[in-house]
Amino acid sequence: MTLGQALLALLILYLPWHSYLRWKRSEQSDLPIFSMISFMYCLFFAVPLFWEPHTISQVDSAAGRALSDGSVTRALLMVVLGVCSLWLGMHTRIGQFFVPRNPKIGLAPSRLIYVRGVLAAGCLLNVYDLSPYILGEGGRQLTTIVVSFVPMLAFVLVFRNFLRRDSTHLDRILLAAFVLTRLFNGLSSGWLGVSMSLIIICGVVYVAERRRIPAVAVVLVVFFVLFFQVGKQDFRRTYWDERTQGVSQTPTQGGRIERASFWVERSLAKWRQTFDDPNLETLRALLVPSLERISLLNQTANVIELTPSVVPYQYGWLYSYIGVTLIPRFAWPDKPSVNEANQFYQVAYGLTTEDKLDQTSIAAGTLTEGYINFSWPGALGIMFLLGIFFDFYQTTFLARRSGPLLQTMGIVLLPTLLAIEAQLAQYLGGIIQEVVVMLIVMLPAIKITRSIRRVRTLQPQH
Repeated sequence: MTLGQALLALLILYLPWHSYLRWKRSEQSDLPIFSMISFMYCLFFAVPLFWEPHTISQVDSAAGRALSDGSVTRALLMVVLGVCSLWLGMHTRIGQFFVPRNPKIGLAPSRLIYVRGVLAAGCLLNVYDLSPYILGEGGRQLTTIVVSFVPMLAFVLVFRNFLRRDSTHLDRILLAAFVLTRLFNGLSSGWLGVSMSLIIICGVVYVAERRRIPAVAVVLVVFFVLFFQVGKQDFRRTYWDERTQGVSQTPTQGGRIERASFWVERSLAKWRQTFDDPNLETLRALLVPSLERISLLNQTANVIELTPSVVPYQYGWLYSYIGVTLIPRFAWPDKPSVNEANQFYQVAYGLTTEDKLDQTSIAAGTLTEGYINFSWPGALGIMFLLGIFFDFYQTTFLARRSGPLLQTMGIVLLPTLLAIEAQLAQYLGGIIQEVVVMLIVMLPAIKITRSIRRVRTLQPQH
């Protein structure tokens, strides 16, 4: 690590922290979206600089290929400029021109009983082993949204009332039941993201209501990930189909209680072994796989080294899947998968052989994907455009005038937007479908009004 790299990493850390402090001192009612997004770039790029060796694993090298200091420095510089471009895109206010002004979508307070019903149904879905393919391949996305996003929407609506001390005894019972069953759902399915998204969303709601970072939630996320990450591979080797490791959505055998218990026991056993024989190498071997999941620094440095000398620029080809994702699969059963962009990246940059593509999925992140397409202008340009999108998203869903329902939808969508490691088609493609399905399911509780703009007629003075 050079001095220049350390300074760039500190600058990446400073940007979200400074933005958060400004938001905290202000009287804005919306969330500090720029701080949250830029913090993810700090987590995925600046933090790995200090703990991981600068090598990239490739199929033609058992030990991995060493990355040059120059490529690592350029990767960090690209993050700094990219985050600044994101800030610029958000502050041009272009996104606000696309915000619908009329009508207003609100939530009828008298219909909260329907919201409680949706939350109760979500508790049942959390414990029921429902296959995402129950409606066939074409209905997989619809099933996922109904099972995952809609109950979370109801949870956040009730949880916000709880923080405002406006909840009933039944609300508190439903909240506790949903949290427990959601955590159980994640542990029995093999996905940490299911449980993490719940913790993150609770933390975001707390920030919105209390205007400060919940330190307890941050600590919980760190310990939760570190504890369960060490047993995840054993779980997937035992309960997932070996042909679809890394890309499967559901376990193939075992009951839910059995699977959840197995994951807890395997993680506990590995941590017990580490504590019985405490040394730096044992701890490092246990934590490195977990930390590698939140690192894009080496991947970006590798892309900078190989593009365009080995892999030519793609000139927008990887973005062709964005339009495809807007079409539901039930309307186009044979539509191309967004994973094809990942698969190109994995093979072209020597991370995976073609015969192993069905066993793993690796994405370089939206920023790096912009570089693969159009070099530095592509990386900075896509971040600027994302800034415009986030401005639209923040104004539409998180502003004070948005109302409780749209604000809650914005919070539920936030974990998807924090997943900066996804390619652009996957990053943004499913959002429209998620918004539409959530609105349709919540129709019985929705109140639509039209805002009337009053115009005052100036009378001439005599």
